[in-house]
Amino acid sequence: MGTWKRSALLATLAAVLAGMLYEGGTNQAAAEGIFDDVNLGLVSIGGRASYFDPKDGDANWFGGGQLRLHPFKFLAVEGSVDYRKTDINSTTVRTFPVQGSALIYPFGTKRLSPFILGGAGWYFTNIEGPHGFDKTQHRFGAHLGAGLQLFLSEHLSLDSTYRHIWLEKIESKDSSLHDKQFQDNGHMVTFGLNLHF
Repeated sequence: MGTWKRSALLATLAAVLAGMLYEGGTNQAAAEGIFDDVNLGLVSIGGRASYFDPKDGDANWFGGGQLRLHPFKFLAVEGSVDYRKTDINSTTVRTFPVQGSALIYPFGTKRLSPFILGGAGWYFTNIEGPHGFDKTQHRFGAHLGAGLQLFLSEHLSLDSTYRHIWLEKIESKDSSLHDKQFQDNGHMVTFGLNLHF
């Protein structure tokens, strides 16, 4: 396991442990039972570990962050950014997926809340290779999935999501949205720790 991957994993584990310790000093969410309603704030921010399994490549762990707005009991809007780095021989590929998602909580925000999600993203990729090769490209993509969120207190939650991702084909990059063609790009699983305000 690479040094930066080990550092990211340790930072995530430290954040989860700190969250659990922090949870002990906060008021419990208004809910006592696992399916009782939870009173949470309008905004949450969190870090996450992402497991990305591309269709044509090796699966690996990466890191990122997410910001959510919770305007209604049954809906949240999420913006997220992840960082992926892959070294192939003497070439380095860095990808920054910037995703926007709508999260629908069919049962509302309960202490344990399943949700479905869908949205779009822009995938910025930088490729650095031998002899000064340096190229950056961006592509549009869509995703669909589901998740589960556990509210530990009114200010702290854990979540996990699954997303299937489709990216536009390079050949249709400059086409209108109606004419774009998409291809299966793989899937990702995330584990996040969120602070609610």
